[in-house]
Amino acid sequence: MLIKSRMGVSADGFVGTPEGVPTLAIMPGFEPAVSHGYPEFIEGCDAVVMGRSTFVPALGSPQWPWPGLQVYVLTSSPLPAGTPEHVIAGRQGPADLLARLRARGSDGDVHLVGGPRTIRAFHELGALDRLELVVLPVLLGEGRPLSPPGASPVPLTLVRGDRIFPDGSAELVYTTT
Repeated sequence: MLIKSRMGVSADGFVGTPEGVPTLAIMPGFEPAVSHGYPEFIEGCDAVVMGRSTFVPALGSPQWPWPGLQVYVLTSSPLPAGTPEHVIAGRQGPADLLARLRARGSDGDVHLVGGPRTIRAFHELGALDRLELVVLPVLLGEGRPLSPPGASPVPLTLVRGDRIFPDGSAELVYTTT
């Protein structure tokens, strides 16, 4: 089992607009679950993990974003009304949720959807195996940064950086070990 994350990031380091819209979603021609190598990334994953701030907006999506995947939400609050019954709330914190993921009886990979604080929390537990970034050809100037303010540096080792998408985006794949 790998725990891996994939984020679209503007060339100036933002994963979302100031309003919280993912940077990938503002790109012309973006298609959820199709664009920028997502199908290859999600292949082999049978679970997704995210924080509440990432999960709540997805409840209003016209289609459930994670069909066929077990969804875990890292939150200290109850999940809102309308949450599908199969969604699991990880209320005891990142370490407890990590133990649940490892004990779930699956070798399938886990997509750590994020956001940045959730990704950082799993990294601090030594549980982020791979970080994939799609660097998008746009400068936002402001927004939600890839790394939370005040976070300590995280050394990355480049595994692959040879994939360019038709819109000029570049895929960079790192390990965090």
